[in-house]
Amino acid sequence: MEAKIKQSGKILSVPLSTYRVQFWRDFPIKQALSNDLPKYLKDLGVAYCYSSPLLKARPGSTHGYDVVDHLLINPEIATSAEFDKFSSELKSRDIGLLVDIVPNHVGIGAPSSRWWMDVLEHGRGSVFSDHFDINWKAQGNKILVATLGSPLGKVIEDKQLKATWNEKEEITGADGRGIGALQLHYYSNHYPLDPASILPLLPPSCPENIRKLFQEIKQRDTLIGEENELGRLARREQSYEAKKALDGWMRSDGAIKEMQSHLDKFNADDKKVAELVAQQAYRLAYWKIASDELNYRRFFDVNELLAIKSENKGVFEESVQLIKEWIQTGKVQALRLDHPDGLYNPAKFFKDLQEIMAPVMPKELVVLDDSRPLFVLVEKILEPGESLRTSWPVSGTVGYEYMNVLNDVFVDTVKENEMRRIYAKYVSEDYNASTSAKDFAKLLYTSKRNLLFTSFQTELDAVSLLFQEILSTSSIGRDFSLKQIKKAIVETVANCPVYRTYITQECDGPTSEDNHVIDTTFKQLREKNEVDSLLADLIENVYRCKGEDKSQDYKKKARHAVMKLQQLTGPVMAKGLEDTSFYRFFLLTSLNEVGGDPDKFGLTKEEFHKYNQTRVKDWPHTMSNSSTHDTKRSEDVRARINTLSEIPDAWEHIVYKWREMNAKFKTNVAGLGPVPGPNEEYMIYQTLVGAWPMGAKEASEEFIDRMRNYLNKCVKEAKQYTTWVKQNEPYEKAVIHFMETIVKDHNWLASFLPFIHPLVRAAKLNSVSLVSLKLTCPGIPDIYQGQEVWDFSLVDPDNRR
Repeated sequence: MEAKIKQSGKILSVPLSTYRVQFWRDFPIKQALSNDLPKYLKDLGVAYCYSSPLLKARPGSTHGYDVVDHLLINPEIATSAEFDKFSSELKSRDIGLLVDIVPNHVGIGAPSSRWWMDVLEHGRGSVFSDHFDINWKAQGNKILVATLGSPLGKVIEDKQLKATWNEKEEITGADGRGIGALQLHYYSNHYPLDPASILPLLPPSCPENIRKLFQEIKQRDTLIGEENELGRLARREQSYEAKKALDGWMRSDGAIKEMQSHLDKFNADDKKVAELVAQQAYRLAYWKIASDELNYRRFFDVNELLAIKSENKGVFEESVQLIKEWIQTGKVQALRLDHPDGLYNPAKFFKDLQEIMAPVMPKELVVLDDSRPLFVLVEKILEPGESLRTSWPVSGTVGYEYMNVLNDVFVDTVKENEMRRIYAKYVSEDYNASTSAKDFAKLLYTSKRNLLFTSFQTELDAVSLLFQEILSTSSIGRDFSLKQIKKAIVETVANCPVYRTYITQECDGPTSEDNHVIDTTFKQLREKNEVDSLLADLIENVYRCKGEDKSQDYKKKARHAVMKLQQLTGPVMAKGLEDTSFYRFFLLTSLNEVGGDPDKFGLTKEEFHKYNQTRVKDWPHTMSNSSTHDTKRSEDVRARINTLSEIPDAWEHIVYKWREMNAKFKTNVAGLGPVPGPNEEYMIYQTLVGAWPMGAKEASEEFIDRMRNYLNKCVKEAKQYTTWVKQNEPYEKAVIHFMETIVKDHNWLASFLPFIHPLVRAAKLNSVSLVSLKLTCPGIPDIYQGQEVWDFSLVDPDNRR
């Protein structure tokens, strides 16, 4: 069958293998063509090229997950002609193209972000105001834009915020037409102006007919609601015609000079500037208030990535319009969905995607599964023991869970107790690390809890208000304050053992998988005894969809509250586990991987075979990967660190020897003592063992610089003694200085190099064995770019070089 398909020039809808490529400004498709990437992939035996996102992203994006325009290909990656040629070159070699798409969020801030700029201009009067997950009530029908380096008053006082005429960088509207050259500027940030606020900015010489056009523009807050859709469209047309007329006049002799002179006088008056800002559909604010007052849902805690409502038909259809064209014309054959757990209703999105694509699937594509005509993989992070929902019309995950299974089978489970003893003893002088070493579950719970009160405060407030509204309908529930309910929601989220459940408006209630998660969540919640037992019962009942016979309105609101809760548990788990706890717990750092459990020490051969048997039965076409753009360490780094599990005695001896040798290189930091502490030091040694370049006798400046960047990220993500927001420079410098010093110290190198020499050879065997398993076990093997050769990359951006 496969041979006949290849002879006829057809491509299987299910890839036999994939190769992930990270396209961006410094590696565009044009370069891939000049390097003859399609031929290289053919020679490797790859069935599908697996591409990073290709839609237009924010300028300079290194990853493509900050899409600003769903209707255009990213011009930094390719022109339409270059993309067509690349697809054609792949097809001529019987290679398919699997493209990564981003259904959960868009990039904002850039003038090219069409939907966002339209909403900033018109607020709730924008036809795109319901495209985003914005809580308009929280800021009085405005959007909080917390991008200022100081409080607004100080920014105005220092003349940093100005009204400008900037025809060179005109902002693009949602319909592709210019929003206008009249803008607010704050350094490199450009903000559109509500057309109804522009009159004071027009110079006296501006013709009366143009002034009248701006006077007639409807006020944005009179156009709220679906019934005012035509009014919103009319406002956009009014605005466009007024600005078009103004632009025409500005081309006349002397107009630019008069406009600039008038704006200079305007900007000199702080009161007028403040009044202009107050008239906008957005509230400009100090960046430090973002975590407390932002009124839109984000991708995790990234303020520049705003969640969209893909559950809305219009949003869904526009977001996949270009992708649909690519599918229909045979340029793309398969999709990868980024962060589906952020969606309001993931299952519905998957179903809608299959339904909209099924009628346009090209005939030359050989479909192997009629129930899933389009091959779709989802970036679903499965926690150990969790399974992908078999009811979803997808072909599997992108393989994070299997990456951990592959890795863990090379960890010596017999030596677990010895390795735990060594780690606990080494960090015993550090109270925080010592506590975490004994109880990883407590570390994760604490990390998630802390994040809810810092990074996810606004999302927490929104969900708490929804539950307060639901509980207020009962005589018992209305006696609990918002503060108590908020605390209960914190405990619910912090105790959730997985990313999320999947209860919807349409379902009959929680599935058995959902009920298992809810059982675990509330069992742990009650054991901690932080929430009133009656309140815990009430929230659990809402979560389990009980008591919904009160009314249809109650059921709809209760389900909505649960669905918004589900959108919160995922980001908190991701940030609490992957981006906090992974950087604090270092039993064996090769276990600290996306989709893994750092506290589970390896996998037996029997467990490995059992896992494969289940996989081939339930998800034969799911992906098998071993490295990705999101992994904390490449497979070769992990393979070398894994070997430490086989030699605990030698590891204990050497790590204490290094501790004694390198004590003199530590720096005393006020309030912390010698830095790095034992926990960070233990991590640094493991990292150097894993990432040290093969054959190197000394550390190159390139390697040292990579380690600097890595450690800088590690200590900030740990959020113990420094963070991205509140940096502790003396601490950060001390950690990096320690690394820089030891890798240049001849005495330490004389001990380090002989120790890792036998590990390098053993790790090579493990790496080759891992790849052999990946290529032959159930699932579709994926090769991340560059991993077909030895690669010792660390967390991004190091692994995206």
